[in-house]
Amino acid sequence: MSHIESKVVPSKVRMMAWITEIYNQGIRRPGYPADDWVEEWIKHQFESLDLEDVTLDPVPIKKWEADMGTLKIWPKNKPDNSIEIPCFPLPYTTPTDGIEAELCLLSDKEKLSGKIGVYNLELIDLPTFVLKDMVQHYYDPKNEFDTISQLMPFGIAIQDAVEPAMEARVLAFIGILSNYPWETQNYYVPYDAKERNLPGVWVSPNNGRKVTQLMSDGPTMGRLSYSGKISETVSHNIIGTLPGMSEEWIVIGTHHDGPWASAVEDASGVALVLAQAEYWTKIPRNQRPFSLMFLMNCGHMAGGAGIWAFIERNQKFLHNKVVTTIHLEHVACDVKSENGRLIPLETPTVRWWFTSRINVLEEITESAFVKEALGRSIVMPPDGFPPGLEHPPTDGGPFHTEGVPLISLLAAPPYLFDPADTPAKIHQDSLEPITRAVIRIINALRNETAAGLREQVRGSDDFPEQVKKFAEKLLENE
Repeated sequence: MSHIESKVVPSKVRMMAWITEIYNQGIRRPGYPADDWVEEWIKHQFESLDLEDVTLDPVPIKKWEADMGTLKIWPKNKPDNSIEIPCFPLPYTTPTDGIEAELCLLSDKEKLSGKIGVYNLELIDLPTFVLKDMVQHYYDPKNEFDTISQLMPFGIAIQDAVEPAMEARVLAFIGILSNYPWETQNYYVPYDAKERNLPGVWVSPNNGRKVTQLMSDGPTMGRLSYSGKISETVSHNIIGTLPGMSEEWIVIGTHHDGPWASAVEDASGVALVLAQAEYWTKIPRNQRPFSLMFLMNCGHMAGGAGIWAFIERNQKFLHNKVVTTIHLEHVACDVKSENGRLIPLETPTVRWWFTSRINVLEEITESAFVKEALGRSIVMPPDGFPPGLEHPPTDGGPFHTEGVPLISLLAAPPYLFDPADTPAKIHQDSLEPITRAVIRIINALRNETAAGLREQVRGSDDFPEQVKKFAEKLLENE
């Protein structure tokens, strides 16, 4: 069987119901009650589909909790003229009951000792033609890639924006979300679960301008405080299996936690994986080209704890039995800013399909998204983007460093780590076509084997000069 049984593909209405139910539980950070609820909910969904070997696999994680914090600033010679700035503590930083010092821009490196460092975070505004020049496979039927750009949810430092402040030995860190297109300070980054021995907070674009304006008028003092804690707890990977014609496997996965209630990040991924599970349970075993494992990882927002634990615990299986892993995250709308608010658009955020350097895997992936008319799709290299990364910036990325063939779908809208990630940001018209595209990929791989695909891996490509220059420019601006 190579065609799609369209009548059993879950509808976008059904997938949106799953997404909304998950979203409605509230903040879904690792170890939070909403994420615990989602684990049991996913387990119930797997069991109701009659998947086999349904398990909750425990994974130790670091749980982060904090209040919203306070930040006051004032002219050094006018302490009675203080203003309070709303702020959001950086995850996994060191709480403080009150640090008071003069503010100084982190760019003024020689003046930082004993100060509070102020940093302007610039989200990467990525022209899509830069990506197009990296790849051979993409689908751009409206010829948009030469004219559009994508505001990503990270600056060039990714999760290490606070590191220069730590190296400069400042007393505390204030990060300004300077080029955000809406008013927010609720930026849940970094989420790598590294404990950073420095207090730090984020402030919104407009409030950041208040900070820098006061600093430009003369010496400025600041005082920040917040309570928070890091605790050891246990989260769970949820696993279910479905036997097929072959004793070799495809692993279809995503993560179930998120920084906020988070519809796109990553209730949408959970819905995509559930859609695959529901579809394949309705296909007779003798028509499933592979045995299938459905994997919902925990702890993505705590350093990717779930995916690393799964890899560590399944080495023999991954290397000997798995043909490829397909990781599915983020079905997202583009947005525009209007009066300090985000308005979802009808267009999808550019879709990155990070794929191992295996010709047949790249070609099958491209064929699938072209047949499903999934415009704004690019087959991306599995490393080097953003510059310096050894694997895709996705929950499934570590499979690549482990040498497991990978297809990892990701969209990266600017609101990914903010409470603005609501169900209205889901690009609903993409849900069913992405589901069908993944079904096409699985069917098209039916003549491939785990050993055979690994023999076809190409060496790393040289990045085009234009891409290198863009990366260098970003680093200079940083």
